[in-house]
Amino acid sequence: MVAKNIELDKIKALLIILVFSFLSCTSNTKTSRNSTVETVSPPVFNPNNYDEIGFACGAGGKGTLLVDEFTTFIMDKNYEPLRAKLYSSKPGEVYLATISCEKLAEEGMIKLRESELSQMKKNRNKTDTIAICSGCTRSEYFTVKQLLNDTTNNMRIEAGWWFDEILGKNIIEE
Repeated sequence: MVAKNIELDKIKALLIILVFSFLSCTSNTKTSRNSTVETVSPPVFNPNNYDEIGFACGAGGKGTLLVDEFTTFIMDKNYEPLRAKLYSSKPGEVYLATISCEKLAEEGMIKLRESELSQMKKNRNKTDTIAICSGCTRSEYFTVKQLLNDTTNNMRIEAGWWFDEILGKNIIEE
């Protein structure tokens, strides 16, 4: 009989806790209905956003419009538009032009002019913001300076893979 009373007391205590929890949640719900709650959606890859940069965005792992444009320039060996975009007012173009010209010069595919080298140095200090995407849900903002100077960011790694693919280098990681 004593054991049954202890069990009943536990059940009563549990019910009291549940009732207070429910009432507490209900009162919070009423409070939140009267206040403004900001809803934040997960980032969505927009393949039509020209200013966004990404080498493998969305579920299909596609490049953004801007990356596709630069891919075409490089594959067609049409390097003059790349050189011109070093001076662009659009941060995404500046970033891609700078890394493209660096890589092409490194590979011996172009010889950079003094004015271009000077502009690339200036580009490394630009604080304009770029929207980047990677994978299905990652979307962040970085400055041109951060993307060009930080050797540990994922965009640097993805840019390397992008160049290897464009230039026909098959890299096998072990």
